[in-house]
Amino acid sequence: MNGLRDSQLKLLWTARIDYAAGSHVEMHKHDDYEQLLVVLSGEGRITGGDMVDEVKEGSSYLFLKGVSHSFSFTGETITLDFKFRLLDPLVREALAAVSPTCICKGWELSELKQWYKAALRHARNPAAFHPIRIEAGFKGTLVSMLLNRMPADQEQSASVLHVEENDPIVQYLRANFSASITLERLSRQFGFNPNYLIKFFYDKTGMTPIQFLQEIRLEKARELLEFTSLTISEVAEKVGWTMPYFSKIFKKRSGMSPSQYRELLINAIGKDIILEQDFSNEWRILRL
Repeated sequence: MNGLRDSQLKLLWTARIDYAAGSHVEMHKHDDYEQLLVVLSGEGRITGGDMVDEVKEGSSYLFLKGVSHSFSFTGETITLDFKFRLLDPLVREALAAVSPTCICKGWELSELKQWYKAALRHARNPAAFHPIRIEAGFKGTLVSMLLNRMPADQEQSASVLHVEENDPIVQYLRANFSASITLERLSRQFGFNPNYLIKFFYDKTGMTPIQFLQEIRLEKARELLEFTSLTISEVAEKVGWTMPYFSKIFKKRSGMSPSQYRELLINAIGKDIILEQDFSNEWRILRL
């Protein structure tokens, strides 16, 4: 873990924490590091300094060191938790001036999940992902999110699906991915001959519309398996596939069944992912 690290932010620890309904984290503060808590789903209340906020899906909360805070959850809640040190006083000064809570945009949530998964990969195989890559990416997402700015290179997402986002066909497929969509339906929707539609769309994306739709569904299915408690059959229904077809296509593309894929991640829920060996995380979960 030693060696080259980011000069402005050092990520110490991260975890996915699933809270049962009625859970409570008592009032506490951190004297040596900052915390970003991201609520993926659930309900409850979070207190931090002078702020009291009702939990909403997509809320994120920044607690600088020395700021007392507590959480209480009235429903089952899934969170991502990041603990880190700000090493540059100018960055600390800038972040101290912004609101401690915000609603994450879709791209921000996607990136925060990406940094958590990268840290998980690093924990399982240190050679797979260097900490400085995670720290630099996390820092960029954090600053953009809190300053309410879109990163300049947003369109250069790691996902091949983040292309031609302004194209009306792409937007239609993203908005209706769970519906029964055929080439004929798309052709009627946009007034194109089916053969022309295939060529037109392929020239823009490198895929046919139906191939693109399949990629959208796979991407969404992976996210639902990773960051929700939906059953496998519910995930299949959410993305517009029957259970047998979902199992078949997912195993073909991922090399494992949906349940095996989820099992790999479930084993990491509540587990510390430590990027700094001398980090000590002390906090208590109570029942209301």
